[in-house]
Amino acid sequence: MTRKHAQFYKIAKSLLGSSAVICAIFMSGLQYFVLHLPTHADDSITKSHGIVVITGGQQRLDAGLSLLADGTASKLLISGVGTGITKIILGNELKLNATQRQLMRCCVELEFAASDTRGNALAARQWAQNNQFSSLYLVTANYHMPRAQLAFQREMPHMTLHYWPVNPDDLHLDSWWTEPALIRLLAREYAKYLAEFIRV
Repeated sequence: MTRKHAQFYKIAKSLLGSSAVICAIFMSGLQYFVLHLPTHADDSITKSHGIVVITGGQQRLDAGLSLLADGTASKLLISGVGTGITKIILGNELKLNATQRQLMRCCVELEFAASDTRGNALAARQWAQNNQFSSLYLVTANYHMPRAQLAFQREMPHMTLHYWPVNPDDLHLDSWWTEPALIRLLAREYAKYLAEFIRV
């Protein structure tokens, strides 16, 4: 082996070793992240001025509408709705019942501009300011909640925020490491959480 080859081998070995360490640290952090995801909302419900639901599944909207129906708040914002979607279309797609449709008509606003969590937080801040709200409930999936909390706290440091994590039916946290699709979902979310944490 020539000296040049030996140096190349040494560098490659060092890089592989560093990659292995980084990978191990990431996986350890991911495991901690998953183990500490919120699995249920607080038993006690606190009154709030408004509710913000980040789009991403019917369970989130069902939870938000339930909070609204219970009188937790007077208005609800659905942030990140697709272009062209109306309340009627949304109600039909999600098969909302009559009570939920009535709530949609009277007390729900749709927000279309947000394309990511940071956008959701900015839209919620503007909505709260327009309505002179000082407290909000944030409703989103439990795996998304840690990152959403960081973004909302950053954009609304003086707002009183309450959190309502939704547990998706297909998110099996007790065996997530056995399902490749869940590993990808949670690893991607953890990476985004780290990026938001560093940004904050």
